[in-house]
Amino acid sequence: MIRFLHTADWHLGIKYTKLGHSAGKARDIRIETAKRLMETAKDNNVDFIIIAGDLFDNNDVDRRLVDIAVKIMSDAAPIPVYILPGNHDPLTRDSLYLNQEWDSLGNTFILKNNKPVEIPGINVTLYPCPVTQKQTRKDLTEWIKLINNNISVGIAHGNLQILGWVNEPNFPIDPERTEKSGLDYLALGEWHSLFKYKGKDNSFRAIYPGTPETTKFGEKNSGKAVIVEIEEHKAKPIIKEIDIGGLKWEEWVRDVSTIEDIKSIERELNNVKNREHRVITLYVKGIIDPEGIDYLESIDNKYSREFLYFNLVQRELYLKPNLSKLKAIIPEGAVFYKACEAIESLMRCHPTLQEYTQIPPKDAQGILKDIGEINSAAKASPEILQRALLLLYKMAKEASK
Repeated sequence: MIRFLHTADWHLGIKYTKLGHSAGKARDIRIETAKRLMETAKDNNVDFIIIAGDLFDNNDVDRRLVDIAVKIMSDAAPIPVYILPGNHDPLTRDSLYLNQEWDSLGNTFILKNNKPVEIPGINVTLYPCPVTQKQTRKDLTEWIKLINNNISVGIAHGNLQILGWVNEPNFPIDPERTEKSGLDYLALGEWHSLFKYKGKDNSFRAIYPGTPETTKFGEKNSGKAVIVEIEEHKAKPIIKEIDIGGLKWEEWVRDVSTIEDIKSIERELNNVKNREHRVITLYVKGIIDPEGIDYLESIDNKYSREFLYFNLVQRELYLKPNLSKLKAIIPEGAVFYKACEAIESLMRCHPTLQEYTQIPPKDAQGILKDIGEINSAAKASPEILQRALLLLYKMAKEASK
């Protein structure tokens, strides 16, 4: 029997631009996760480790990351580590895998060629499919043909062409590769969420372990690796999922209409643990009064400091029209005041918003005529007008400070 750790898509050096000033912290956490993954391999007494592509986010990352990666691999010794170049870090002329640092390692092997690799001391043969270019429509696994009766493990980076499910033509992989080539297991990389493909014998032989550390929202089954056990050639693999990620990414959607709704969200946020490892985008929807807008801003300011990343999105939040309060904070005759009157006049054109306006119809028509908008009044939807009102309120608040 053999036991090995299968991981992929570390993307060391990823920019994490969405995380803004917290990007550096997220990159550091990613490195710590990689170290923890190597410790997990030791704790599970694996025979070897496979990294199936995209160890680095690209070939232009800081060269110091090579030193970090080399140290991580050396700490895994004496466990052998087999690294496949992927589409983000292909084996091109500028490849990080050509760095001489790798030659100093006795336990790490860069898989540079399409040829079988027998692992000393155990009956395993690897069939690697390194990526040597950024794009191809050729199935890099086509060459695989078994040379012996050892347990056979293919290693590839690309997209299983599952009928009716995958439309990505770049780096295609035949979903029947394990059957066609007689592989006991196909270690895949590229997809960031754990995915197990069931073959014709009802076993899972083609696996994406996913990225060990989530890279963005939407990677719902990420932050993982797998440990694989295979008794003998042609035996069904036993797959053990490992939760390894340090960051937790969440998208919250909440409807609000009162201050109490916002306080309920605040209580939820107060109960979140390990905030320095949490990435949260909060989408707030509904119609709220100016006091509610102010309360939300205080929440945004507070939790932006406490979480690794916190983003309050108000695209579907509208200000409950209270034009008298809005006008009260705007000097009469100011540009803001005139803009407020223009919006109020446009609102007069919509039956659903008329009750919120205080401007007489005759005055509204006069204002619309003055600003040349009388013919386009019907084109401004209630949603657009409410968004304009919200923006105007925020601008007026800043101007009145």
